[in-house]
Amino acid sequence: MSEQEKLDARETGKKILHSILHEMLDHAEKVCVEYSVGDRTTVYKVNCHPQSLGQLIGSKGKNIGGIRAVISAMMARKGIRAIIEIPYVAHNNTRMEFSE
Repeated sequence: MSEQEKLDARETGKKILHSILHEMLDHAEKVCVEYSVGDRTTVYKVNCHPQSLGQLIGSKGKNIGGIRAVISAMMARKGIRAIIEIPYVAHNNTRMEFSE
């Protein structure tokens, strides 16, 4: 697979992930999906409104687990390893940003 095809696959994954989250979360306008490419892995970083975080995670992590499974399977078909990171919110509702 060429680099352009991999880039197209990553962009498609980003669009699909954003679409799923947009339909699933209450504060859909606050959903932001970005990705970074490592040596062997594409990391999709999801940011959303803190009040939507519970919906994103779901009961016992079922929602985010299902989303991760779908995106991973879709990207694996293209030969790309993908993971999804979500923001961490501490008990006092302070948002921890991603570290690079």
